[in-house]
Parts: sequence; C-alpha cells; structure tokens
Amino acid sequence: MTTLDPATRAALLQRLRAFYERELTEGQGAYFNVGAQGELVPTPMGRHWLAEHLRLFGRFLALGERERFLDVGCGEGYYTLTLARAAGTTVAADVSSSVLRLLGRLRDHDVSHVARVVTDVERLPFPDGSFDKALCSHMLEHVLDDRAVVSEMRRVVRPGGVVVFAIPLKYTWQYRGLRAVEGAARRLLKPGKKAYPVSPAGELDVRLVGVQAHIRHYSVGVFRRMLEESGFDVSDLCGVWFHDPRNWVVRWSQPNRWTYAFGTALSKRWPDLGAGLVVRTVRRP
Repeated sequence: MTTLDPATRAALLQRLRAFYERELTEGQGAYFNVGAQGELVPTPMGRHWLAEHLRLFGRFLALGERERFLDVGCGEGYYTLTLARAAGTTVAADVSSSVLRLLGRLRDHDVSHVARVVTDVERLPFPDGSFDKALCSHMLEHVLDDRAVVSEMRRVVRPGGVVVFAIPLKYTWQYRGLRAVEGAARRLLKPGKKAYPVSPAGELDVRLVGVQAHIRHYSVGVFRRMLEESGFDVSDLCGVWFHDPRNWVVRWSQPNRWTYAFGTALSKRWPDLGAGLVVRTVRRP
C-alpha cells in the first residue's frame, strides 16, 4: 500500500480534483451522451456494458421502498437514478460538482427523492450506520486512498447492510498477453525505448494522477482480499466483459449483442476472463 506524506498527498489531491472538474468522467462520449430531452443515452460501445452493470446492481442490491441508499462516486447518475426508483431515499455523492450539476439537470432527477452531495469520498459526511445499502461503481480506481473509501463505506452502512463494488480489471491473463505482445513489438520497432513500468495490482501510480482517470488497477484476488480485510464478507462475485474502447477487438465485439453475451457468459463463470468485476458484500458487525 502506497504511503504519502501530508504535503505530497495535498498536492496530488489538488491535481486530482482539478482533473475531474475539468474532465467530468470517462463515461461522457465513450459510453453515453446526454440526449435532447435531458436523458442519458448509451452509445453503441456502452449499451451492453451499462445494461449488464445495471442488471447486476439491481439484483445484488435488491432495494426496498423503505431503505436508505447511497451511491458513492455516482458521476452523472446513470445507475443512481434508475436504482433510486426502488429505494426509499437516495443520496448521490461525488467529488465533482460538475457531474452533480449535470445530474441535477437530467429529466429523471427528482429533487425530493435524490439528494446530491459534493464530498471528499475518503471522508464521507454521514453518521455511522446511516444507510441500509450502498453502491461504489468504478470509482476506487480513481482515488488516492481506496482503502479509506472502503473503510468509509463500511462505517456509513449499518451492520448487515449490503455494499456493491464494481471495478475494472487489468491484472488478468488477457491483459498480460496484450502487454507481452506490445513489449515484443516495442523491442522490435523501437529497440532503444524502455517499457513503461507497471505498478503492482492495487497500488496507486502517482505518475498518473491528473494525467488520466484510472490511477490504479486491480486483480480479482487483490481486490477481494482488500474487501475482506476491511470488514466485509463477499457474498457474490461476478465478472463482466470487455469495455476498453482503445482496443480494436473490443470496438468490434462489444457493440454486437451476441459476442458481448458470449463474453459475459465466460466472465461470469471465470471472472479473470473479463475486464470488470462486480462484488456484492455484507458489512460485518
């Protein structure tokens, strides 16, 4: 685990916040756009990926009409607003005021039912045990201290409450294969150029802060171990199919329903074959 001194942490946090106020999220344009009527419209690249996540989130959370629901790192609210229909009250929390302003302008946003909170996700401004269930979707790869966020999720959810986490995966066999091919091509075409060093799974890569959105990457085993060490029991774990729009195989296969369904079936059986992971956890007392 990366340990930062206070001065370094403050500088990195400032850089991180500036990046997200400027860039909004990776989802814009790649996975959805805002329609003319104020709705979020999936792109051909994003529609199966988003739909599969929403199905898993709905099933894993199984929200009830009296339950208090928290979405940490909610972004523009693509999942939040749909899931909130089944909950009693919902809080949408994010470090970026930009995305929350956009969420507030969406057609499906109900100000009486969904509260928006701009907050440091590593220090949530909610009392202990104030929510029944929570979601943390594709956010831990964006923060300086993922364990702090997971700890805060445990604190604000009641004992026995459900928290669903979703992350991208990069430490899998197919990505190792791609890196090996890229390395061989680099050595052949640019023999003097050194390969970009890869940080260990789960470790913060400070070189990427303020440069790109994902500043750490996970393996299935490393992520599960972190959740269990943080006071959660893992009750369900499901892989999801590729989503990287920079890869030509993904750009060809993901918009196709049949290839995506085949890949999803493989990922559910063997999570290490996918590029994402959705985990249902229960907070220990």
